[in-house]
Amino acid sequence: MSFQRAIVALFAVALLAASCGDDEEDGAFSDEGRSLDAAEADIVVDGDAGDWSGVDGLDMTLRAISDESFDPKEATVKVAHDGDNVYVLFQVEDDYDWTSEDKHLSASAAVQWAVDDGAGEAMGSTDADRETSLGLVDIWHWELECEAGVDNGGAVSDPGAENDPGDDGLCNFDDEYATATEDREDDGGDGAENSLLGVWTHTSNTIDEDGTWTFEMSRPLQTGDAQDAQFEVGSSAILALAYWDADTGPDGWSDEFHVVSANEGWITIEFG
Repeated sequence: MSFQRAIVALFAVALLAASCGDDEEDGAFSDEGRSLDAAEADIVVDGDAGDWSGVDGLDMTLRAISDESFDPKEATVKVAHDGDNVYVLFQVEDDYDWTSEDKHLSASAAVQWAVDDGAGEAMGSTDADRETSLGLVDIWHWELECEAGVDNGGAVSDPGAENDPGDDGLCNFDDEYATATEDREDDGGDGAENSLLGVWTHTSNTIDEDGTWTFEMSRPLQTGDAQDAQFEVGSSAILALAYWDADTGPDGWSDEFHVVSANEGWITIEFG
């Protein structure tokens, strides 16, 4: 498992604390707020955003979780499909930090999708206690253990020794699920798989130099894995994003030091 459970819990708390448009009666996902069309496009996952020029994006400000005051980050997300695969482009304005020796000294990103219609925002649990599950969520966790421009994910890597199929044993781009904040796991069991493909880049290769992170990723629309969100052209899905900055402390990113998209609510993705 890539992220510590405490980090996951804080990601969930951030989504809860910052969201606007919750259904307070049952804790279910809301389809109100921001939305984005997932256009049909020819995309190559290579860390180069040039082939996304014809796809509309959503600009946002990623803000710190409750009770933290470090700087927000400006970001953009785009989603596309080609009838077989879903593609996500997540870009964040931040300086360059990456080292092969310590993943906490490199940036990190996460994408969360609803699997069950009634799944609560706090990693599938209720808004009130974040422990009672209302359904399943699908999490794409990406800790940058491989260098820029390299294919990451289960599409190109086997799980690590004795790890579940959702694990990316080479680069740590894992396919995970959760039903509550303390129950996150790599996808496992019958039918579990990791078909995620991702490539990351930055506009600089000089430590601490300002620029743009590009996290480009894809996965089949339908995977057959019950722990994955399944996408279909003509339907919608709900998305949230998180980003960890390696500059937040002398030891890199830590549990509480991250920013999220949910400060303005969930993002509804319409697959046209």
